[in-house]
Amino acid sequence: MSEPISEAPALFDLAEVFDALPDAWLILDAGARVVAVNRAYLSLVATERAELVGRSIYEVNQTGSVGQRNDRRRWLDGMLEGIAASESRQSPVIRYDMAREGEAHRAPRYWQANATPLRTARGEPLIGLCVHDVTQRMEEEARGQRERAKLRSQARLRQVLVEEANEQLRQQHEQLQHALAFASVGAWELEPHTRTFICNDQFKALLGLPVAATITENRLFDELIDEEYRERVRAAFDEARVAEAPVEVDFRITSPNRRRRWILLRATRTRHGETAGPGAMEATGTGDRIEAAPQAAAPADTRPASLIGLALDISMRKESELEHQANAEAERRARERSEEATRAMDHFVAAVSHELRSPLGAIQSWATLLQRSGDLAHMARAGTVIERNARQLALMVDDLLDSGAIATGKLSIDLAPVDLGALAGNIAEDMRMRIEEKGVRLVADDLNSCIVMADEKRLRQVIWNLMTNALKFCEAGLIEVSVREAGEHAELRVRDTGRGIAPDVVERIFERFYQASDDGQGPRAAGLGLGLWLARSIVRLHGGTIRAQSAGKGLGATFTVQLPRYR
Repeated sequence: MSEPISEAPALFDLAEVFDALPDAWLILDAGARVVAVNRAYLSLVATERAELVGRSIYEVNQTGSVGQRNDRRRWLDGMLEGIAASESRQSPVIRYDMAREGEAHRAPRYWQANATPLRTARGEPLIGLCVHDVTQRMEEEARGQRERAKLRSQARLRQVLVEEANEQLRQQHEQLQHALAFASVGAWELEPHTRTFICNDQFKALLGLPVAATITENRLFDELIDEEYRERVRAAFDEARVAEAPVEVDFRITSPNRRRRWILLRATRTRHGETAGPGAMEATGTGDRIEAAPQAAAPADTRPASLIGLALDISMRKESELEHQANAEAERRARERSEEATRAMDHFVAAVSHELRSPLGAIQSWATLLQRSGDLAHMARAGTVIERNARQLALMVDDLLDSGAIATGKLSIDLAPVDLGALAGNIAEDMRMRIEEKGVRLVADDLNSCIVMADEKRLRQVIWNLMTNALKFCEAGLIEVSVREAGEHAELRVRDTGRGIAPDVVERIFERFYQASDDGQGPRAAGLGLGLWLARSIVRLHGGTIRAQSAGKGLGATFTVQLPRYR
């Protein structure tokens, strides 16, 4: 039987121990909703805790194809359905593709999990899910299988017989053939007069070319080698023409089927008088057979030297090196994110202190004035100031409470039909005086009736935050609010002609605690840095999306909210 989860001794905090576990863990309730997740899992799937907690395990991490998502659902069903209290299950390996750190596209990834029934101290059933990324193991097994198949199918290189009258030349050519067999990959010579490669078939295969293909120096540099490696290979060839020692360079090629391969090329120049001329190494086009033909030797000190060398496929070694580099880069980015989170929290604490101090100071000052003055005019003004600052404090407290509720997955919404156009119009009129007092023009003419299923209070909070944000960064010009239908969605837009947003921080402005000063440009904006984050979180709870657009600094910004229309 699984032991119930009870309170831990005072020596340590169970939640901290769970969060520090090296394996990736999720805790699910009886409805398969995520109730807890540790740091190892968040790092494994590169997501935030708020994206998981409170959501069904069947709904999170939906990045694979439709077929993979269906396989994943069946995979989860096999682990979770009907699991007995005393039973632990291990899942089979499943492929489910997700983008790794630093990769623009999803890469093949493989997963395996163990499901273990748990109970809380009150006897409520839970399921512990330990998830393992077994991609590296599967890739190593696949590579091993490919290598074994390659070794089984590789034919022994045929011995080349040199048919020349001169036995010494035949023996020299036979030694060359043994050396090529030992290299086992590819051999080439760059003929200095025609700039053409004389090579065996394997060298052409490494470059993804048919046996009948002709390889020139220009074709190698301008067509076959991936563009970012061409200059380094050119430099290596130039160095090899004058260097006494061999020169090595690696480069990447991409075949028409988009398969990438890494090649290591080793080149050295021939000394004058040591080569038999341009026809000394001639590919016959049959396997790796190379025939030698006697040529008339040019004067040793007048004939230009050619380059000869070998080419090896180092794709496996290079991929391993790149993987290690990627892991190191991922660790560096993780450290930077941790440091950035610490800085954001410091900024948040400073912002809270500053934002609370201003209204509290005003309230204290006017309260003191009320005590000392009997002037009715002063009393009325004091009441207005105290009420306004108390309302500001209440809004900040509400934002902080909502932030905590969202972070813990406890923010609930009550859905009912709401006219988004009418709601936006009401809020615009409520804010009109405040906006126009700042010298900014408010345009709210294009407010079409669009019915959505929403929590009116929360939706009001979203619109208010967007308009307040626009006013904060708009010193002059206008703020425009519009609502219209966009296919199956209702679309709310709040556009301003204010400071605009730098391209590199457009996505960051929705981060928790992020404020305009975080990019190091200009003074820090007032507020707690929660408004846009709260707006995005509330919109997502309604099944909608929110995005920001800006042409750059000083060119204004547009915030667009899309919500499913009610039918």
